Amino acid sequence: MTPPPSPRVDSVSASDRERYAGEVAALEKTLAEATSSAGGVDEAKVWDVYARVEMTIASLRLRLDYETPGAFTKLPDASDAPRLLEDAREALCRAAVEISGNKLVDSVDTLRRARNELRSFLVSKRKGARPGRRAPSP
Repeated sequence: MTPPPSPRVDSVSASDRERYAGEVAALEKTLAEATSSAGGVDEAKVWDVYARVEMTIASLRLRLDYETPGAFTKLPDASDAPRLLEDAREALCRAAVEISGNKLVDSVDTLRRARNELRSFLVSKRKGARPGRRAPSP
């Protein structure tokens, strides 16, 4: 079995790194706005951030020719939903710094952590929004 090729970090120019870092910083800002809503969390904004994080991960993986197949992760515990969003914000900030510092492979892993935090939050919201099942009527 041959080892996977090493990531092509040189395939991402300085201007592209700056653009990616700016996009990730903007995602963190959007997530901050979503969590500071007076009426609670703006779930639509969280969904938007989640989708854009997924797109950024896919874009970086494609540009770097970087893949880690077979890596299954367990979603974080969703019992403390506000903490999940705070952890996702911290991960997005860290990813923006890593991208700026040309640590692109590290940033993909950090973005995945942020995505998993957001996903866990959204899954818990979905489960909480579902009406309970009723027993079949006789």
